[in-house]
Amino acid sequence: MINQKSIAVLPFHNTSNDEENQYFADGISEEIISALSKIKGLKVTARTSSFSYRNSDLDVRHIGNELGVSTVLEGSVRKSKTRVRIATQLIRTDTGFQIWSERFDRELTDIFDLQDEVSLLIADRIRENFGHLDIDDQLITTRTETSHAYNSYLKGRYYQLQWTEKSIEQAQQAYKESITADPSYPMPYLGLSQCFTHLAAFHTYDRIQSLYMAYHFIEQLGDKHEHLAEYHYTKGIYHQLGNWEFEKAHTHLAKALSINPNYSEALEAQADLYIAVGEFTSAEKAINKAIELNPNALNHHFIHALFFYYQEHFAEAIIQLEKVLLLDSHWQMALQLKALCELQLNHRNDYQSTISLLSKDAKTGFEILFQSFNKQAVSLDHMVDSSFYFPLRAAILVNQQKNEDALSHIREAISTRSGQYIGFANDPLLASLQTNPQFVEYANHFKGSKSTYSVSDPSQKEGEILSAQEIQHFAQLLQTTMAEDKVYLNAQLSLREVAESLNIHPNKLSWLINQKIGKGFNDYINQYRLKEFQKLALAPENKHITLLGLAFESGFNSKSVFNEYFKKSTGTTPKKWLKAAQ
Repeated sequence: MINQKSIAVLPFHNTSNDEENQYFADGISEEIISALSKIKGLKVTARTSSFSYRNSDLDVRHIGNELGVSTVLEGSVRKSKTRVRIATQLIRTDTGFQIWSERFDRELTDIFDLQDEVSLLIADRIRENFGHLDIDDQLITTRTETSHAYNSYLKGRYYQLQWTEKSIEQAQQAYKESITADPSYPMPYLGLSQCFTHLAAFHTYDRIQSLYMAYHFIEQLGDKHEHLAEYHYTKGIYHQLGNWEFEKAHTHLAKALSINPNYSEALEAQADLYIAVGEFTSAEKAINKAIELNPNALNHHFIHALFFYYQEHFAEAIIQLEKVLLLDSHWQMALQLKALCELQLNHRNDYQSTISLLSKDAKTGFEILFQSFNKQAVSLDHMVDSSFYFPLRAAILVNQQKNEDALSHIREAISTRSGQYIGFANDPLLASLQTNPQFVEYANHFKGSKSTYSVSDPSQKEGEILSAQEIQHFAQLLQTTMAEDKVYLNAQLSLREVAESLNIHPNKLSWLINQKIGKGFNDYINQYRLKEFQKLALAPENKHITLLGLAFESGFNSKSVFNEYFKKSTGTTPKKWLKAAQ
């Protein structure tokens, strides 16, 4: 069933003359996703899944069904010198009906105010159509007054998310340019720290130097940005991937998710952490939530497969990996994990077929692993450890009955925090060592207390945000405003406008209408418009006016909205109703 309070922001089209401005259009889209994600109770599809529909000609109703969202935001960005034009439209995915559209022309120096304005307007329209949400007065919390700093940051983010060796170098250069332009802007520091953390974890560059740089850039921010989910996510993965400090990582990832519950990258990292320490119930909750928010993210499905693999549910892991490989048939991490599952299931032909798609060095390692599983004598002299997640060398030593050598190698891998060994404590490849006292000591040193990793229930029951006296007062005031001022005749009437006229915060008015009166804002307003229409339609002096004309005079702003609401409320069409009423 589709969550009614939900949205997917599709990648905005770059309509600038310069095709290289695609990074800017992508950045605007991602900033709006990030802003909307901060609204508790609103499901926001993550960037990876939304952006998978770039240049797609699929109907929004089909996209909505695939992503499980009730609304889709489409838009375009045109950047020219110092000005930017953004055009947007919000569409219902059940009917394809356009709820709202707007065009904005601004100076680039106003870009953050513009993003905030667009995000708030979108959130308001969703709240008015689908139910109560608490919306902060400001959603964009990180800003720079220097357009060059922002442009460079967006370039850096664009390159970072490609996750190739070359793109990481390009990202680092762009982030450094952003910092030079505005040293007070926090986002490029976080981007640089994330890049260096991943380089350290997977030994792409010198680990010690990469870790130093990851720490350096986030430390430069101090504690002034603890209100940012991205800050805590960055510190979380630094502690988790860089240093295996799982308890510290968990604290920061939990904080990131308390600030932004739609942060699927943080949920994935949290699931990966839970898997590493053997907290599989918590891992399942985290990765299922991440996939709900980001169903087309390859990494999420990979971590879901990893969740099954570590519990020795190998067939289930392969099912998840097939989803990944359907989208990227040569993704090395997925192929390696699939091969390990096939090996554990003794599917020898499938194993050989899968490892044939691996890179040269990885294929050699997996061939040696296969030989060791079959008790053949092997040599590790020329083996390159090129697997991403898996302790192949230790597993081969175990299969050769060289447990002491395996333990020695594991101890060395732990000392260097090798990314291949982060889940060593529960890896099926090392199952025969899991009762060894030395192995148990290594594992317990990193796991921490089980109570540390408990998952709190995010669905907290909402309390009364108005007193009984305030509820009575504002409900009566609202009814009076409708009866006497007839504000519903304004076809563009918004909840914020009504709230301002009543001198009440929009969040409180939304809660009052939804929770106490029992209607959504639009339905509440449209009931008055319907009564107005019925009164006008029965008046003899209005016989010469079309029913649609009378609907517009009553405050309805479109034919489809009028007809849909009329039938829902009366069970018939306007024409049939009028004929029966006369």
